[in-house]
Amino acid sequence: MFSRSATIISATLLLSSAPVFGAQEPAESFTPPAADERAAEEAAQEQVLTRQQTMQAEFHLMAGEMAAGRGQHDLAAEAFLRALENYPDPDLARRATQLALSSNNPDLARRTSAKWLELEPNALDAREVLARMALAQGDIEETYAQCLEIINGHPGGRSEGFRHAALILSADPSANPAMLDIFDRLVAVNPEVSGGHYARALIALRLQAYPEAEASVRKALEIEPKSQDYQLLLVGVLVRADDVAQADSVVRGLLKQTKGDQRDEVRQAYARLLLEAGHRNASREQFQQALKENPKNNDARYALGIMALTDSELDEAQAMFEPLSKDPERASDAHYQLGRIAESRREYEKALRHYEKVHTGALAIESAVRQATVKTQMGRVNEARVGLQDLRRRYPPLGPRLILAEAEILMNANLNAEALSVYGAALEDRPGDIDLLYGRSLVHERSGDFDSAEADLRSILAQDGEDARALNALGYMLVVNTDRYEEAHKLIGSALDFAPDDAAVIDSKGWVLFKLGRPTEARSYLEKALAKTPDPEISAHLGEVLWTLGEHEQAREVWNKALIRDPDHAGVLEAIERLTR
Repeated sequence: MFSRSATIISATLLLSSAPVFGAQEPAESFTPPAADERAAEEAAQEQVLTRQQTMQAEFHLMAGEMAAGRGQHDLAAEAFLRALENYPDPDLARRATQLALSSNNPDLARRTSAKWLELEPNALDAREVLARMALAQGDIEETYAQCLEIINGHPGGRSEGFRHAALILSADPSANPAMLDIFDRLVAVNPEVSGGHYARALIALRLQAYPEAEASVRKALEIEPKSQDYQLLLVGVLVRADDVAQADSVVRGLLKQTKGDQRDEVRQAYARLLLEAGHRNASREQFQQALKENPKNNDARYALGIMALTDSELDEAQAMFEPLSKDPERASDAHYQLGRIAESRREYEKALRHYEKVHTGALAIESAVRQATVKTQMGRVNEARVGLQDLRRRYPPLGPRLILAEAEILMNANLNAEALSVYGAALEDRPGDIDLLYGRSLVHERSGDFDSAEADLRSILAQDGEDARALNALGYMLVVNTDRYEEAHKLIGSALDFAPDDAAVIDSKGWVLFKLGRPTEARSYLEKALAKTPDPEISAHLGEVLWTLGEHEQAREVWNKALIRDPDHAGVLEAIERLTR
């Protein structure tokens, strides 16, 4: 039971001991009571009413707690609303609202948060819920009204209130264009508040309305021209609009205003923005400049190491990570990355030595999994499996992840039957598990059992038709192993709708277009995929498309770059042999 409510109600019940009904004199003998008698009678009647209300409140509280315990959050919230009729407690209203939100019932959440706000008029959290639910239901006026109250009543001032309102509206997964209209009205009420224009820029950025975002943040800078937050937001808008030259200009001006650690932070923030927007070379240049200006900038050094490793520039990556391995704060992460480098070079003993030095941090378990993978490569499969099984016993919550790892190393060792056995046993315990089904589909495909692979992927899609990974895997499998290209094109198109920035999906789109006889369209997708991820498989595809289009020199250049990263990549070597002989 809700502890605070129950305590107060129980105390009230203990104190309420007056009888409900008292004896009455016949009407003809009635005489007006004395003042003291009248007061006592009114108090008794009030006490009876209070006791009845208290009993009703306690009944609804008990019902609500029982419903909450059964996971029936909507019923619990309704019961607490009934209790609030006789027991007006803001903490209880807050809990009712939390339960209503958990039940994904916007109408119920609006009612509970409205009651909460009635009991606690300054509760910003209640206004936030009301605004969010109103926006979800298309009630623009209510959304505007609550955001305006949040702005005007925010304890941090109106600028912070604007940011709070922007966060509320940006949380709407539908990216409702009405958000910008609401903010136009909010800013019009407070045009002199720079934070309003800044927050409007955030909303426009959320909607990918880059000209609107730029105009708003420049308006904020007119009011506060030295604000670093505003200047960094302008940089972010320009980067996302692909105006890197203008972003560079703003950053140069900003760097003139900063020194020391703050200067490092500005440059690294810019580098991360560039990387997130796909401007890898520009991002690398910024990290390099940050390291040049401050050789002790280990964040920049680590970022450059990761970028070099991703691009298979192993010597450059090693040069970045080796100094970090001597820094106690970065040693574990550095040894993990050095292990990956050694593994890529097939220096397995060296890789194990690095992985064994990763004892702490987020990569500790991943390092243990990598050790199993390396031992498998060395032919020590049983030892690798025993290690993973021991980890499962020691860390039960990691069981699902470690089962997948065991099956994966078996598949990579071409022990497909054993891998299928691991997946089969795991699926008996967790039938319908999407990760297990997906992993097993890869083993079936590797074994040439395409019908079983398709069945597993279709089982995933029956549970979640928007699973981009399964859509792409099924589509790509059909492209590579069948002539069902039109069906594959639809599946991959759906995957691209749900994961438009995924390089693997973009590659699949290009490859299926090529198979459909549309090489010019295919080329643009494959070039985009390769720009995002320098994967040799994508290079094999792009090279073949370029060769088909008669651009033989460009095709050779793409293949050669891929072979520098991975000299033995089967897909690239097969494409070269088949097309150039």
